[in-house]
Amino acid sequence: MKTKIIAIPILAIVALGIIGYSYACTNGGCQINCCNCDVKFIKVTTSDNEVTKFVADVSAYINCAGDTIKAYITNGYPCYRAYINYTIKNTGCKPVHFNSLTITNTHPEALEIATTDHTCTWLSPGDTVKGTTTVHVLQPAKQKWQYCFEIKIGFTCQEEYPRTIGYWKNQFNEALCKNGKPQVPATTLLTYLNQISSQSPYFEFTGSQKDKLQQAYNILNIPNNANMKDKLKAQLLALWLNYVAGLTDGYKVNGKTAWQIIQGSENALKNGLTSQYEYWKNLCDQFNSLG
Repeated sequence: MKTKIIAIPILAIVALGIIGYSYACTNGGCQINCCNCDVKFIKVTTSDNEVTKFVADVSAYINCAGDTIKAYITNGYPCYRAYINYTIKNTGCKPVHFNSLTITNTHPEALEIATTDHTCTWLSPGDTVKGTTTVHVLQPAKQKWQYCFEIKIGFTCQEEYPRTIGYWKNQFNEALCKNGKPQVPATTLLTYLNQISSQSPYFEFTGSQKDKLQQAYNILNIPNNANMKDKLKAQLLALWLNYVAGLTDGYKVNGKTAWQIIQGSENALKNGLTSQYEYWKNLCDQFNSLG
C-alpha cells in the first residue's frame, strides 16, 4: 500500500457536498468569553490499496481558507480504493460540535465516496478528532483521467455556559419572594429540582413547591465558615442545576465532564470520603465558574 503525508495546519473543518448527515449532541469544555470558535485541520494524509501496479494516484491538500480539503484521484481504475485521513483540532476557547458532514462528488458515476460519521462529536478546546474518507473507483470511470472531490464538516459553537453558585442562589432567593433579579421562573426551578431528585442518589427534594425551593436555597446559601462537606454540597447542587438546565454541554474541567464530576462528588459524599471533599468541591466550583 502506498502512503503519502501532507501536513498543513489551516482553519476550519472539512469541506462541501452532496452526502449529508445531521447531528445532535451533548457533553464535552473551556471558558466561553476568551475567544471565538476556531477549528483547524492540523494534518491530512493519503493512501491507497495498490501493492503492485502503482498506476493510480491520490493526493489531497487543505485550501488557503482552511475550510476545504480538495482531493484528486488520477488514473484511477475499477476497484481502486483511496483513503483521505484527516485530523481536526479545536484551537479556540469555545466547545464545538459537528452538525453536518458533506462531500461534493461531481462524478458519482465514477466515484463512490464514504466518510467517517462524526455523529455527536464534541470538541472541547484543544481536543482533536480523526476521520477517514474512502473512495472507490467504479467501472464507468474514464481511463487516464483525473477526478476531484471536496470534503467538509460543519460545526456549531456552544454559546451557553455554566452559571455560578451565586447565580442559582439568586434565582431561588427571588422564587421564595425575597430580593433578587430572577431569570429562571419558580416553576422551572421546581422542574429542575424534580429532575435532580429522580436522577441523583444523594439529593432528594420533597414536600410542597415552597418546601423544595427552600431546601435548595438552604443548600446553596452557605456561610464562609461552612465545613467542607457543606461547601461541596452547595457547589454540587449548582453543578446539577447547570446540568439539568443544559448549560454544561461541551465543557470539561481537568478533562472531566459535568456528569463525571457529579458522579465523583456524589460518590465521595455517599461514602463519607472526607479526604476527597475539597478536591471535588474545587472541580464543581471551577466548572460552575467557566462562564
